[in-house]
Amino acid sequence: MTKSLQFLSGGGEMGALMRAYDWESSPVGPVTNWPQSLLTTLGIMLNSRFPMFLFWGSDLVCFYNDAYRPSLGNEGKHPWSLGKKGEEVWPEIWHTIKPLIDHVLAGGEATWSEDQLIPIFRNGKMEDVYWTFSHSPAFGDNGNINGVFVTCTETTNSVVARKTLEERNDQLNFAIEATELGTWDFNPLTNKFITNNRLKDWSGLPHEQEVDFSIGLNLIAENDRSRVSQAFQRALEYESGGMYDIEYSIINPVNKQERIVRAKGKAWFGDDKKPYRFNGTLQDITEQANARIKIEASEKRLEDERKSLHDFFTQAPAMLAILKGPEHVFEFANPPYLELIGNRNPIGKTVLEALPEVAEQGFIELLDKV
Repeated sequence: MTKSLQFLSGGGEMGALMRAYDWESSPVGPVTNWPQSLLTTLGIMLNSRFPMFLFWGSDLVCFYNDAYRPSLGNEGKHPWSLGKKGEEVWPEIWHTIKPLIDHVLAGGEATWSEDQLIPIFRNGKMEDVYWTFSHSPAFGDNGNINGVFVTCTETTNSVVARKTLEERNDQLNFAIEATELGTWDFNPLTNKFITNNRLKDWSGLPHEQEVDFSIGLNLIAENDRSRVSQAFQRALEYESGGMYDIEYSIINPVNKQERIVRAKGKAWFGDDKKPYRFNGTLQDITEQANARIKIEASEKRLEDERKSLHDFFTQAPAMLAILKGPEHVFEFANPPYLELIGNRNPIGKTVLEALPEVAEQGFIELLDKV
């Protein structure tokens, strides 16, 4: 290798391509005529593991290193773009990057752009690509700005991941709003809750306030408080699996409104089996719970009435039996009736099954007319 090409030693794939390139037919001419400033800049660039690109001279000829190479894709600009004019290499984004280049060449400050969408042609098609990059001056031997040095990294994956996470969060927030859930996030280290505003409104607390565990516990109706505290502490034990699902009442200390809520959550544990986070939701089930209570009360009332009737019929001195359906199935028979039929057990049997002797007595026909 000649002394003039010593700066190209190493440099990976791009170093090899530059050594083999026919620079005499390029806008920058043979390597022997290159200024020392260009040689030094390229030497730094080729031996860096950070993605770098250089526009040099009045034609803004393109150079780049191995770290930049993946951003060009598998089909498209590599290796064709090496030694070509910038406008030829980047026609699809020239309107975006040329003003930045001109700004630096005119003596302006270095530029900085973060997670900027600049679609480029690669892999045989136009792709949406996000970049974080800086354009800074590259000086010639005479001290004048003779090029633009670009340090950059492609951030497409991180931007897409962030957007996906934001979309999921938006969907989650929509679901929370649509279902009118309160949300809570408990920090076992600080013993404090962070909640959404809905839950604070239910609790009569200021929106900006973190909630100490003792404050949250005091919001719970007194007859539920011990039970909820035990379930909460149990969920913070590694052996429990961290699951939490309980119903209880909370009382707003400001307006005294009582709500019946269902709390569901999960505690998260580190490698040391200690909890580092415990979060979940609170659902207002007051209407459902009150409806359930009314149904349960109604069912109990019916059961009590049924039992009263059963006791009345059982204690009645007259012979009584209750038959059900067109098959005349025995549902009840009091002691005097059982004594009449010889203490046979007719319950669940049809009249003919329990009392076959009545088949020829016209008794069934009489029942059919009832």
